[in-house]
Amino acid sequence: MRNVNKLLGIGLFVALAMGMSGCKGKEGTKGPDGKSGGIGSTAKGQAGAKPTKEAKEDFAKAVAKYNKLKGDGKIDGKECEQAADAFIQVFKEHGKPMVAAYFNAGAIYDECGNLEKAEKIYKDVINADSTYDLAYNNLGVIYWKSGKEKQALDTFRKGVNANKLQARAARNNVAGLSRNAYIKTLDTAAFNEAETSIQTVLALDSSNQSAYENLARLYYDRGIRKDPSYLVLANLVVTQALRVLKDEGRKSADILNISGLLYMQRDDQINALKAFKGAIEIRPDHPEANLNIAFISIRFRDYETAEKSLGIALKNDNISKNPEAWLALGVAQRGLKKFDKAEGSYNKAAKLAPKDPRPWYNLAVLNQMHLATADGIDQEGTKKFFNVAKKHYAKFMELAGNDKNYATNALEAKDSLATIDETFEFFKIQKELEAKAKEMEALQKKQEAEERKRLLELEKKAQAAAAAGGGDAAAGGGDGG
Repeated sequence: MRNVNKLLGIGLFVALAMGMSGCKGKEGTKGPDGKSGGIGSTAKGQAGAKPTKEAKEDFAKAVAKYNKLKGDGKIDGKECEQAADAFIQVFKEHGKPMVAAYFNAGAIYDECGNLEKAEKIYKDVINADSTYDLAYNNLGVIYWKSGKEKQALDTFRKGVNANKLQARAARNNVAGLSRNAYIKTLDTAAFNEAETSIQTVLALDSSNQSAYENLARLYYDRGIRKDPSYLVLANLVVTQALRVLKDEGRKSADILNISGLLYMQRDDQINALKAFKGAIEIRPDHPEANLNIAFISIRFRDYETAEKSLGIALKNDNISKNPEAWLALGVAQRGLKKFDKAEGSYNKAAKLAPKDPRPWYNLAVLNQMHLATADGIDQEGTKKFFNVAKKHYAKFMELAGNDKNYATNALEAKDSLATIDETFEFFKIQKELEAKAKEMEALQKKQEAEERKRLLELEKKAQAAAAAGGGDAAAGGGDGG
C-alpha cells in the first residue's frame, strides 16, 4: 500500500471579530434580524470611523453574553439567536463604526450551521462597509464548502482587493483554491497565483502560521508532481516555520505532517512516523497525519495501530471518499483476522473506484488465503470461497489489463488461479479415490462376511458330524452291556 502524497486542502478560514476575545466559527430562512431586507446600507454613521466609548462597552457586553451562552463549549438553537441578536442590537444602536458587531452575528449563525442567515448577514456587512475583508472571506468559505469553488475564488479575490493590507485570510484561501486548481491541471498560472498570495501574506505578517502551512504544501505538491527541486524549497519552508513557531510558543500539526511527507520522500520512515505522531499530539483528529501513520503501521505489520488511526482519519468527509484509505483499512482488518470487516472495506474501495483493480485483487486473496482456510471450513466451504476468489481474480485481470504497475500482481493472480484449479483437480481425484476406497471397503466387508458365513457353515457341519458320531458310540456301548 503506498503512502498518501497529498493533503486535503489548505484550510478554510472563518473569523469571528470578537475584539480581545477571539473566536472562530465554522459554517437561516428570513433575512438577518428576521426581516426581509438588510440593515447594512441604511445604518447610521461612517464605516471605518472610530467607535465611541459606549459602543465599545455595548460590544463587550455582547461578547460576554456570547461567552456565557457558550459556557458549556457549544452554542446552538435559541442560544444562537440570542447571541447573534445581541451583536445585531449593537450594530443597530451604533451603526457602521460597529460593523464588526454585525459581522459577529453572521459568524455566530455560521458557527451554528445556519448558513442562510450567515450568508445574508455577510452580504449586508459588505453593504455597510465594502472594505470589510472578513465578510468577503467568510462568504467565500460558505461557497467553498457548498462546492461553488469558482464563486468562492471570486469572492476571496474581492476580499483581497477590498483591503489589500489586511486580507490575510482571504489571500490564504485564494492560495488554497489556486493550489487545488494546480493539482488538477498543473497550470503554472494557478501555481503562481497561489504562491504570490501566500508570499504577500508573509510579507504582511512574517509569522502567519497558515501561510507557512500553505506554502510548504504548495511546494511539496509541485515537487512530487512536476519539479523535485521544489521539495528542497518545501523543506526550507518547514524548517523556517518550525523555528518561527517555536520562538512564539506555537505548534503546527500541518507543518509536522508535511515534514513527515518529506521524510517519506527520502524513505526515512522512522523520522516520518515521529513527525506524523507529533502532528496528532497537537491535533489528535488530524486526518492526514492519522492516515499516514496507518500506512506506515501497515508496513510494519502493526495492524492494531493502523486500524485505530484509520478509524479517526475516515471520519473526515474527504478521506471517507478516498479508496486508498478503505484499502488500507481492509489490509489492517485482514491482518487482525476481522475478515468480514475486511471484505466490507475492500468492497467500499471498489465502489469508490470502480476502475481500480486493487480491491478485486485483495478480495480474491482474502477469499483464497483466509476465508477458504479458516477453522471449521469443510471442503465444500473451501470450494465456495475458491470460486469467489476466481471471479475476483478475473475481475482484477480485466481491470489491470496490460498496466505495468500491476504486472507482478497479474502473474501472482495467474499462479493463484492455477493453484485453485489444481486444488479442484486434487479434490476431484480425492473424491474418486475416496469413492474407490469405499467400494474396496464395502467389497472387503462383503468378502469378510461371506468368509465368516462359510466358516460358520463349516463349523456347524463339523458340530453336526461330531454330534452324529457321538450318538453311535453311545448306542454301541449300550449293546455291549
